[in-house]
Amino acid sequence: MVFFYAIRGRRIGYIVADALIVAASYALSFLVVLHPDTGRAAELMGPRHLVALVLINFTVYYLFQIYRVMWAYSNISDMYRLILASVSGFALFFACILGAGLPYSRGMVALAFLLSAVCSGFYRILLRDYHLRVRAGDEGGARSPVPGSAAKRILVVGAGEAGRIILGEYIKKGLGRLIDGFVDDDPAKAGKILNGKMVYGGTGGINGTIRERRITDIIIAMPSVGSEKVNRIASEIRREHRAVPIRVLPHVLELDERKPLSVSLRDIGIADLIGREEVTVDCGAIESAFRGKTVLVTGAGGSIGSEICRQLLNFGTKKIVAVGRGEFSMYGLIRNLGADAEFLDDGPVIEYRIADIKDYRLMDGIFRLHRPDIVFHAAAHKHVPLMEFNEAEAMQNNVTGTKHLLDLARDHGVAEFVFISTDKAVNPSSVMGATKRIAEMITRYYHARWGLGTSIVRFGNVIGSRGSVIPLFMEQIERGGPVTVTHPDVTRYFMSIPEASLLVINAAAYSRGGEVFVLDMGRQYRVADIARRLIEFYGHRADQAIEIEYTGLRPGEKLHEDLFYSGSRLEKMENDKLFILADAAPPDMEAIESFMRDDLPDIAARPAGEIRAIIKKMVPEFEGDSPPGGPSPNRKLVS
Repeated sequence: MVFFYAIRGRRIGYIVADALIVAASYALSFLVVLHPDTGRAAELMGPRHLVALVLINFTVYYLFQIYRVMWAYSNISDMYRLILASVSGFALFFACILGAGLPYSRGMVALAFLLSAVCSGFYRILLRDYHLRVRAGDEGGARSPVPGSAAKRILVVGAGEAGRIILGEYIKKGLGRLIDGFVDDDPAKAGKILNGKMVYGGTGGINGTIRERRITDIIIAMPSVGSEKVNRIASEIRREHRAVPIRVLPHVLELDERKPLSVSLRDIGIADLIGREEVTVDCGAIESAFRGKTVLVTGAGGSIGSEICRQLLNFGTKKIVAVGRGEFSMYGLIRNLGADAEFLDDGPVIEYRIADIKDYRLMDGIFRLHRPDIVFHAAAHKHVPLMEFNEAEAMQNNVTGTKHLLDLARDHGVAEFVFISTDKAVNPSSVMGATKRIAEMITRYYHARWGLGTSIVRFGNVIGSRGSVIPLFMEQIERGGPVTVTHPDVTRYFMSIPEASLLVINAAAYSRGGEVFVLDMGRQYRVADIARRLIEFYGHRADQAIEIEYTGLRPGEKLHEDLFYSGSRLEKMENDKLFILADAAPPDMEAIESFMRDDLPDIAARPAGEIRAIIKKMVPEFEGDSPPGGPSPNRKLVS
């Protein structure tokens, strides 16, 4: 029965081919080793030897499951299996003829093994190559051409593992002919051939390669390199070939090993030019903290909230409850998370809820239904100038909404509550920053008063977030300028959204309750320098084709931001990018209780000046003394 199963279908062709190869290899080795005295050793070519060899070879190949391998899609591990089966078959044959006392020649057996192994592997390689060519459409119209692809010639920057994988994925999709070749800065690779494609040279001469090879598209396949190198390559290309599209693999932190690399390719953006830094996370601690847990994320449609949801797919969470107020942003989250979840074998349940954190009853229903173990509170109003003239809404959303969530977390037995804060909460000069500072104080109060497992994670600007200056710069450049910067000396921290979100999750995994975590955001960048870098990325010269216009600081803005108060003592965590404020002063329990009892319940009904006075009472360092009442019609809120 087993025998008939083994020879069923196409397997019979492989069995016959292998039997002929083994027999022919043994016969050829007989002629080569014993020539010209083959007549004196004719018994070595007797039927007993050949029958034994063929049967043993078939049995061993069957035991090694050689005939179950889909050779049209085989890889190097399948070839290793074939070689091991050949070695085992000839070793068993040699043992059998020794045991049976049959005459033998060691030279013949060794040569027969080599010939058989080479020929068996070679014809399988030819079959695989044939099927690859058929799938690639190279066999006389076996596949219809991809629309618009006839003139496409792709140059891959990076002839490493990522570049090789991308080429393999293009070949499997029938698009291998579109990739013209590689460039790589490793001099040992120059002039070599990788999977049939030439490595033309280094990135220093990339524009010459683009011209000579008539390249139409660029793929930068270097997910582990920093932003400086990506920026250098992209700027070099843009100087001569502004119209050539550049796609890039995201930083290694953003890659999902379950997704094909070609699916992860995206248009190059400013995050790749300034935000690809070396960040590591403690995956073991994160998985231990989140496996099997239900996690609720507020502000899930925003930049940080959505990325936290996406990253949580990788750490064994049981359920993700994504809560957001904006219908369109939540629709986008559903599409993006759904696309990522397609590659998961056993991903978490994802629940999407449209809700405003200011609506206590609605949020209470969500907590009752889903019983979260961990809450990430990322929902907030963040636009600094706009909140300067909307004090009541800033307090309602950023402070009252946070208090609602803390009450619900306490009442529903949430184990950990993570408040996402901002560098603008330190020495705040804006209403937005001051409301986040008050929310920090209340969060720490709930830990001190009720023992709720709270933590605060404070960090600066992230690249590409909604309301960020960078999308505005891109829009202005595409319109032909000018690019508006508030002040020539204004600086900001910048970190990519995936890096910041992963570090937030890592901080939550380390939390034991009551901590204030600070992310190492690296250096502060001059915003004017970022604008120049972006102008050059588009292939222009700053202050020539595209001008930079300085508009003055907007309401509530500071020249420089701080992640902690002067004199604070920081302790480094297990992760070098995470710090904890070791000397954070305990919350003023009486002042906070008085504020929550007397001021917060009717804060929305108070006039703007009174709200600012209440903020000043809670945050004495608040510098926002600009008169309320509304923006001047000539005052820019966006620049």
